[in-house]
Amino acid sequence: MESIWEKPVSHGEILKKIWKNLDLGTLEREHPFHTPVFSTVANGCVPNLRIVVLRRFWRKPPCLAFHTHTGSPKIKELQNNPNVYWLFYHPTEKLQVRIKGKARVHTADDLAEEQWLATEFFSRRCYIGEAPTEPSKKPTSGLPEDLLDRAPTREESEAGRANFAVVTSTVEQIDCLEMNVRGHRRSLFVWNETGELETRWLTP
Repeated sequence: MESIWEKPVSHGEILKKIWKNLDLGTLEREHPFHTPVFSTVANGCVPNLRIVVLRRFWRKPPCLAFHTHTGSPKIKELQNNPNVYWLFYHPTEKLQVRIKGKARVHTADDLAEEQWLATEFFSRRCYIGEAPTEPSKKPTSGLPEDLLDRAPTREESEAGRANFAVVTSTVEQIDCLEMNVRGHRRSLFVWNETGELETRWLTP
């Protein structure tokens, strides 16, 4: 093969690139990895997908996290079935990353409190308002009327703490596809039951 494929590449180099993009996804709002697709299992067998905001990424052991409202349907879905998938795509690098894991919901522990304290007052409005997916007779933001154009005060924002949850997800498997007009390259990373990493090449 030609171009970038002429130079041999290791799984370690590819994983390093994935880790870098996940790090940047938590730090930069405009980064493509900042808003991945998160998939749960609904009604026992139906896939349910939505965009979430990547809030945290830990490398050892690898773990991902986002924030959500405790009234969101995804909470019950995760409690019934913790198996999840994440989908990240970087259009410039032509990089697709699919991550398989098991999710856990945090509401009253140290992590939830840490993330709540790090959440801007303006963002806390989402947890003061109504729970997602509630029926409405007209289009609505779900936010209190007096907070539509302003951030709540610290005191006002605390009303949302009871509705705030952090969802973390283990990283059990990463399927990485690097796309190129001269031929794609696909690699698989699997963390076994003892936490050791196993790697292999796959056909695209």
